[in-house]
Amino acid sequence: PFAGVLPKESIRKDLPTNSKKSELLFLGVMMEALAPGGRCAVVVPEGLLFGSTNAHVELRRKLVEDYDLLAVISLPAGVFKPYAGVKTGVLVFRRPAHEEARRVQRVWFYEVRADGYDPDKITGGGRPETPERNDIPDVLKQWKVFKDSRFQEPPGVEAGSLLEAGSEESRCWWATTEAIAQNGYNLAAGRYKPQVAEQVPEEDPAELIREVLGLEQEIAAGLSKLL
Repeated sequence: PFAGVLPKESIRKDLPTNSKKSELLFLGVMMEALAPGGRCAVVVPEGLLFGSTNAHVELRRKLVEDYDLLAVISLPAGVFKPYAGVKTGVLVFRRPAHEEARRVQRVWFYEVRADGYDPDKITGGGRPETPERNDIPDVLKQWKVFKDSRFQEPPGVEAGSLLEAGSEESRCWWATTEAIAQNGYNLAAGRYKPQVAEQVPEEDPAELIREVLGLEQEIAAGLSKLL
C-alpha cells in the first residue's frame, strides 16, 4: 500500500496514527494486530523511514519506544520493477511479550546493494538474474547471528564509527534507540552508516608547498609580462 490516501471517514479510529496516508495506516494496523511477543516483517516505501511530518515522526517514535524495532533493511532501487520503481526498505519489529520483558536497545541496519537480479534491465516481464551479485544470503546469515543472541548483539559496528582508511564499506551496522531518538526517530539506514577514513597522502607537505610556490611565481611572472 504505497502512496495512497484514504478518505478520513473510512479510517479506523483505534490506529496509532491520524494520518490519511496508506503506508502509515497499514503499518499502524500491523502494529495494533500483533499479539504480545508477535513479530512482523513488512516492506515499506523508504519515505516512511525519514518523512518529517508529525504523523511520520510520531508513528516511528511509537515503533521505537513502545515496540522492539529489531532491524531496518535497506533495499536497492528497482527491486520491484517492472511493477514499481519506488525505493523500499524492510522493517522487522515485535510487540513486547509483557511490560517487564527485556527490551531491545539496539536497532540493526543492513544495506542490500544487490538482490540477485539486474537493477536496470527488464526482459520477459522481469529482471534477469545476476547470481554473482546477491546480498540476500548474507542478510540471512547475519540475521541468524542476531537472532541467536536474542536480539541483544547485532552484527557490524556501531553507527557513526570511523573505519580505518582502506577498509571495505560496511554492509551492516547498529544504532542505539537513544541515538535514533536524538536523530528525530529517523530510520534511514544511510543516516547511521559508518564512514571510511580518507587515505593520508604520502607526499611530503614541504614538497607540495614548494610546488605551489613555483606555480604562483610562474603566474606572477606571466601577469607581469602581460602588464
